[in-house]
Amino acid sequence: MKLTDITGLTEEGMWSYGTHLPQVAIRKLEGKGETNYAFSLYSLSGTYLETAAHRLKRAPSLDDVPADRLIRPAAIIQLKTKRPQEHITLQELVSADVKIRKGDAVIIATGWDRMWNRKNFTKHSPHFTPEAMDWILTKKPFLLGGDIPCYDDPCNSEGLVNRMFNQGLMILAPLVNLRKVRAKHATLIALAPRIKNTCAFPCRALIAEK
Repeated sequence: MKLTDITGLTEEGMWSYGTHLPQVAIRKLEGKGETNYAFSLYSLSGTYLETAAHRLKRAPSLDDVPADRLIRPAAIIQLKTKRPQEHITLQELVSADVKIRKGDAVIIATGWDRMWNRKNFTKHSPHFTPEAMDWILTKKPFLLGGDIPCYDDPCNSEGLVNRMFNQGLMILAPLVNLRKVRAKHATLIALAPRIKNTCAFPCRALIAEK
């Protein structure tokens, strides 16, 4: 079995969505012959796992999701390397010819992880067209993951994330190293700490290929 770590490496000043949220930092604490760390972060930082509770009040929180639902079959769609703010279109998703089964995790690779933690990683993120998102939703997946931080247009939202949440999908993003995955179908492992009543949290995500 081949394991690919698709989790973005975090460090002090780890990637986050912006300055309107608390500063993210990891501080090393040493004393009395031992080392500890203090973490200052919020739910959507690093590579994170998210439920619809981020926007919908009655949606399940992250601790409500059974662990076995976070180890599941994944359909991996490799797209051409995307330019800043380029669309992910219906035509290219269909042309990729990857079968998506009900309940799968759908993982989209665009090559945007080359911009991880760099300037304009979020602002210039490639994103789905409404038609592309609607096509994914018709497949009834359990989760949508990708190497982009924005599934909707970061400059002009079209409500695509709300469409996902209204159907009960989870989000796993932003991912890295998806170009290292060769299979179209594999197993996704994405586990976050169990913290009661949280909508999202940074996680460790892996792709397992046979």
